[in-house]
Order: sequence, then C-alpha cells, then structure tokens
Amino acid sequence: MSDAPTLLLVDDDNFVRRILKDTLAETGIELRLLEASDGEEGLAIAAREKPALMFLDLFMPRRSGLEVLAAMKQTSPKTRVLVISSMDAEPVVEQALAAGAVGFVGKPFHPLEIASAVRQALAQ
Repeated sequence: MSDAPTLLLVDDDNFVRRILKDTLAETGIELRLLEASDGEEGLAIAAREKPALMFLDLFMPRRSGLEVLAAMKQTSPKTRVLVISSMDAEPVVEQALAAGAVGFVGKPFHPLEIASAVRQALAQ
C-alpha cells in the first residue's frame, strides 16, 4: 500500500467525508486516504503530505475552496484537485476549472462518478 497515491479529502461536512471514504474504498482503486475538516487544515496537510489528488469542497469555514485551490497552485502544483460541491451552477463550475481544478463533481454524487473522476485525475 505504500506505493498507493495519496488522496486528501477536504470538506467541512464529516458525513460527506465518510461517504466519500466509503465510496472510494468500494472502487477498488488503491489509495492512501487523508482528510481535513476545513481549507486551512487541508493546506497544512497538503504541504506536509504532498497528495497526488485532492477532493475539495468550495464552501468551508476559515478558507474557501477557491482560496485553497489558488494556494495549492502555488505550493503544490503537482497535486490534482477535484472540486466537489452542491453548488454546481455553470458559473461556479467554470470558475473552479479556470482556477485550476482538473474536474468537478456535484453533490449528491453517484459512486461511479467518484470512481471515474479519480481514475481520470490520476491518469493526467
């Protein structure tokens, strides 16, 4: 498992993080999962762990997902960021992608969407 890519889940909703962890476990994709409950914690963990992939909520306390995304582009440009949000209006999606996200998954999500997004992001 040591060669498995690290995936960091950054979402202030514990329930969403738990569902994502369960969903990812069922995909069969070998991953080392880490989690953070807000953007500030996510940036600290990302700086220390250098994850290959990050699932990032847009609306969180202390630092928004877009602020985290901008910081990640500076500090960890190799980390691929997938935005996951209940706000999936086209302007929000476009803003996240323009800011450097490699993909966008709307909440609620289907397990197949998660598996597909992870596979695509890791293949990039």
